[in-house]
Amino acid sequence: MENNYQGITGSKSKYISVIVFILGLIGAVGFRAVLMVNSVNELWAIVIWYTATVFYIIFYLYRYYIENERRKILAKNNLRQKLISGSDLSENDRLLIKKIIDSIMVSKWCWNLVILIILSLVFLIIQIIFDFL
Repeated sequence: MENNYQGITGSKSKYISVIVFILGLIGAVGFRAVLMVNSVNELWAIVIWYTATVFYIIFYLYRYYIENERRKILAKNNLRQKLISGSDLSENDRLLIKKIIDSIMVSKWCWNLVILIILSLVFLIIQIIFDFL
């Protein structure tokens, strides 16, 4: 089975996806750490908040770009209707569907959600301990 996915951003999709994933995680950790760090050093809390915000903006701009490109490919080429109607798909149609599937396979979106849920729970527990114990 071929594992050389070429998503929306081409042959570099896998690497770009990992970089943006890491930026998103740094942002997520930063937002969750701000309250704790603020109790120790207000200046560092401010630096962390700005860093987290900028990284989140980059992360969500990238996610918006990818999702928008997927939708444009589907709409422009009427791929959904072709699949539903059972009409023959051209070679170009097949390549476009492959591109969308590759884009989904390269995406770290699921991992991002799982890690955000876990981090949110961990930081919530830690913050409760800081605030109430």
